[in-house]
Formats: sequence, structure tokens, C-alpha cells
Amino acid sequence: MMKYAFSAALAAVLSAPAPAQANTLVVDGTLFRQAAGTTFDVWNIAMQTAGSFSVDLVAYEASQNNVATAGYATADLNGDGELTWLDPDTHWYQDDGSAGLSAANHLARCDDIANNCATVSTGTISLTTRSQEQGAADGSIHFRRDPAFDIALAAGAYRYVIADYRLTDAEAAAGINSGDSFSAPGGYANPILDYADYRITFSSDTLNFALSGNTITVSQVPLPGTVWLFGSVVAGWSLSARRKAATA
Repeated sequence: MMKYAFSAALAAVLSAPAPAQANTLVVDGTLFRQAAGTTFDVWNIAMQTAGSFSVDLVAYEASQNNVATAGYATADLNGDGELTWLDPDTHWYQDDGSAGLSAANHLARCDDIANNCATVSTGTISLTTRSQEQGAADGSIHFRRDPAFDIALAAGAYRYVIADYRLTDAEAAAGINSGDSFSAPGGYANPILDYADYRITFSSDTLNFALSGNTITVSQVPLPGTVWLFGSVVAGWSLSARRKAATA
């Protein structure tokens, strides 16, 4: 009887559909102009396990830097009915538990796709830009303004910073992108320059993303229930076999 149960469990595992592993999290944010400069956002990344995922940011809602440039077009990337112009500058920091950001904890910077986005490879972080062209499937319409990259992180706490071009270590530590302002493409009529929107997509084949406030917890995708069933049957079968051997 146990042999048949084992066979049935094995068949269930082999025939079960693969779990939906391409877990995706989309978060929206807005940066604001202030008297001293522009704000920047900090997303806390809690890596419960080491792993890799992709980061894809869309923010610059024009295809060119000047309305007179051939092929100029605009797109409302986040669907809010307005056009804003964020030239995103993104940074990764290790989180040491303090409230601020320090140059000593800076790990990587990624500004434009394949430009100002150096490949980084250490025991803590590995970052590689994803080269894309204008009209890429991520939704960006500018051929390189919006960062997109693959990243691998060791287990631990990190901070992912979204700012306007360009944020220095000193400005990050001070909490304000000093003297900065959002700049619309040259010649654009009535631009919105007091704030700028962005959207980030995190995705992975092997990790889960859970959002709470500005903290994103990253964990392993759990095994499907059929695997646990298979394990239980194997354990039961082994126990039965040992009992029979002892009886004999």
C-alpha cells in the first residue's frame, strides 16, 4: 500500500504545474522641489536571503531632450494625466542601522542605461546594467535616461535611493539634493517643474517581494505544496520500511 502512495505522490509532484515564480513588485514615487533643492526617496530593502533580481525604473516622460529634435515625443508613463521630467540618479547603500546615508556605506550608482552605470562585483553586491534601446518593452521612451539593471545582494539590509541628477554623497548625507531643479526638455510649453514622478518595477524568478511602507522585504519563493506532500510520503515510507525491518 505504501508503495502505491509513494508512486501517487511522485506522480502528483511531477505533474503539478510550476509555481508562478516571476514575482513582480511595482512601486510609485514622487520627488519635490524645495527652496534648497529637490528631495530624494529612500526605499529600504531587507534581504532575508541572498539572491538576484531586476530593477527597472521609468521616469523621464519624453523621448528626446529638446522638442526640436527629430522623433520627439512624450508619454504619460504612470498614467496620472500629467507630464513630469525626472532624470533619475539611483544609488545603493548598505544600511548600518543609522538614520542617515554615509559615503562609507555607498555601494553602487546607476544613472543612465549603459552610461554612468558601472558594473560592480563584490561579495556584497553585483550590479550589471541592462542595455536597452529607445522604445524598450519596459515602458521608457527615452533611449537611456531611465536606469535598468540586474542586481545580486547578500543577505542583509540596504537602501535604494532615487534622486534627480545628480546626488552627491554629501547631499545624500544632508538629506537634500542641494540647488537642484527638475528640467523639462528645451522648448516645452508650461512644464511641471515643482515635482517629478517615477515608477520602479522589481522582478525575479526566485524571490518574493513584500511591501510595507517604504520597506521592501525580499525572500525566497516557497516550495509548492506538492513538494511537501512528496516529502511527507517519503518520510512515512522510510519509517514504515524501518518498522518492517525491525519486526523481521
